[in-house]
Amino acid sequence: MNDRFQTIGLLTLLLLTGITAWWLSLRPVAASDAATLRTLPAELAGWNAVDIPMEQDVADMLRADANVQRAYIHPLGFVVYVYVGYYGTARGGTPEHTPEMCYPAQGWQIDETGSVAIGGNGGFMARELVVEKEGERRLVHFWYRTQAKTGIQSTAALRWSHLQARLFAGRGDGALVRLDAPIEDDDIDAARQKLLAMDRALESALATVWPTESPSGSGAS
Repeated sequence: MNDRFQTIGLLTLLLLTGITAWWLSLRPVAASDAATLRTLPAELAGWNAVDIPMEQDVADMLRADANVQRAYIHPLGFVVYVYVGYYGTARGGTPEHTPEMCYPAQGWQIDETGSVAIGGNGGFMARELVVEKEGERRLVHFWYRTQAKTGIQSTAALRWSHLQARLFAGRGDGALVRLDAPIEDDDIDAARQKLLAMDRALESALATVWPTESPSGSGAS
């Protein structure tokens, strides 16, 4: 009897999934205007940005609607590298290349992985990596965000957020937000404090420049 109920339940779930996918396929796909993302402030929390041009083959591989790649430099000379890759609803809202894939592909070895809380109570979580290449070590923080939610720590969770957003808001865009800083004198905590300061400032700024989407398809891609 239990097996029968489980089979019925599974078939019902599959049917509902199919109906939902069919209904979403009939809805107009929102078009993104990602120009606002490129207006991300050049000064954040006293750090000043220098844009880092992205090589065309890298941009072609990432296939993002917008890429922002910068070095934010503190007056004392500290550097935090920032990358934001935005994917509109029409692109599926999810990056195809994640830090766990990209750093090893570029010759970096991932030595440690974990999570870190950003901003205390009312803040959000980020993934944390320690990577090493030819004696250079960096600390990495990254997370995924949508228009309505941030601190998403996996692409699976990001896709789930997209499904909910498509159902209730008609859009399923998202972005990978990644920061890294050199680890100097093997002091991971010092690198972490630099990243934490920029994490909070960057997340607050992203909320103000998040791209708009037009269900009518009139937005620019």
